[in-house]
Amino acid sequence: MPTVKLHRCSWTFAHTEIDVCWKVQRALNDQGIPYEIVKHGYGKGARPELQRRSGQRLLPVIEFEDGTTYRAESADMAARVRAGQLFDEAAAAS
Repeated sequence: MPTVKLHRCSWTFAHTEIDVCWKVQRALNDQGIPYEIVKHGYGKGARPELQRRSGQRLLPVIEFEDGTTYRAESADMAARVRAGQLFDEAAAAS
């Protein structure tokens, strides 16, 4: 199984449902998908590197090995991961 990069806020200690990044991280954990965390500052400030990679600055973002990214609302991202569809063409093309 390929390793992905999870671009998320730097609050990795916050494991609550209000932490949108944690929702996706927990889904990856639950499915046993290996990932590397790439921390970004908390809040909605400028994130030039993330914007260059994904075309936007909101978190969380999943980056695949080929450099493509997947971004949606965190609940939708977590649902796709749990459904086993993270690596489907639709996710990779997002």
